[in-house]
Amino acid sequence: MTEAEFYERMRAFLRERRPDLDGDVEPTTQLWQAGYLDSFGLIETLSLLEELTGHPIQIGADDLPSFFTMKGIYEAFLAG
Repeated sequence: MTEAEFYERMRAFLRERRPDLDGDVEPTTQLWQAGYLDSFGLIETLSLLEELTGHPIQIGADDLPSFFTMKGIYEAFLAG
């Protein structure tokens, strides 16, 4: 999956989760501050990542900053 494909998939996922939020989600949008992610959304995002990568994803406290932006998620879990 390319970076651009990931961003499109994530945008669709985030719009589906939060249709009440307006505006474009950019790769560097702060997802928590903008209201796209919360603790339940993190779990749903992990499920999406496991679906996209085809394997379980284990995270620890050090991994949480990766979930601040789509770019951080891509770089931490999908970039080769």
